[in-house]
Amino acid sequence: MKLTLIRKLVVVSTFALTSIIPWLAADASPFYEQEVNQEEFMAIARPYGGNKYDLLIIRQIPGKRQCWAEIQSNSVTTIDPLLLNFNFAGSCQRSTDSNGYSLRIDGQDLGLHYLLRLVRRNGELVLVGTHRKDPSQPDIVVGRTQGMAEGFLKIDLDQGWRFTRRAYNGRVLSHVYLTGDSTAILAQPADNPSDSSTMVSEFEPPVQEQTFTAETQPSPVSLGNNFNSRPSNSKLPPPPTPLVSNEPPPLPNFSELPPLQPPTTKSVSGVVPPPSPNAMRSPSRSTGTTQSYRVVVAVNSSRDKTRVRSLFPEAFSTSYQGRSMLQVGLFSDKDNAQKAEQSLRGLGLKPIIIH
Repeated sequence: MKLTLIRKLVVVSTFALTSIIPWLAADASPFYEQEVNQEEFMAIARPYGGNKYDLLIIRQIPGKRQCWAEIQSNSVTTIDPLLLNFNFAGSCQRSTDSNGYSLRIDGQDLGLHYLLRLVRRNGELVLVGTHRKDPSQPDIVVGRTQGMAEGFLKIDLDQGWRFTRRAYNGRVLSHVYLTGDSTAILAQPADNPSDSSTMVSEFEPPVQEQTFTAETQPSPVSLGNNFNSRPSNSKLPPPPTPLVSNEPPPLPNFSELPPLQPPTTKSVSGVVPPPSPNAMRSPSRSTGTTQSYRVVVAVNSSRDKTRVRSLFPEAFSTSYQGRSMLQVGLFSDKDNAQKAEQSLRGLGLKPIIIH
């Protein structure tokens, strides 16, 4: 009789937990997260274009020259990007797009399913993960700026979120995870965004680019409405330390951004460059996209080439209408191509989008 009662309680408890956190399937990913010193990382809302923002993550390498400075003003903290003023190689690492950062919750990589972007809600910028293919899915709230101000803004992560780095068989990679713990996230009261929420980092439905590829592709993930969380300073217990293999097998087919060469001079626009093109690829790696946008720019000196490659390290020489050019990227999305164009115009160059 007692055993029957216990079994009933176990069934009821299990049903309650699975209804709160409705994971449909676990991602078959070979990666895991490596814990880091949170003080070494900074999430920043970077302004670009006409009152738009995107996510920039900077890592301060310990003991090296300072990469940023915080300026407190009321509830908002603005960021002075000091790395623009010196050769930051060996001192600072930056992640500017989905090649360099992604979402991870309860040990599951969500980079293939969710796009990190910034929206304006109730007088502040909110960092959210938006489903790449189904905009009807609720956003996952990760952090917020606590208000609005001019320039670069610090993003405070909500309770249940922390920085980690991607690792594979004992090798720590440069890719940064915004890692969530669903138990801590769900413990917070729900955030109710108003209908007038304004998107300030342009949404790209459906997104063709991917943050990485692996031998086994993950199954679709469905998230509940309760991931809209409020900020708190509570700390999360770190996940178990992963075992390190003495003889790691060959790495799977995933991509890492090449090392960025810092600019030799301060950017004309005074703004950290926009995301490098994660759609940049050769014809042999085409994903079957029917439309593409090629961004090229004329360079008249070695100095111009250096400035272009400080923003787009994979830029290569080509020709267009008989002129010598640099191709900085091949994009499947027009908005990404326009971002690259705006960045190059900020250097005083004249890029061309070829459709």
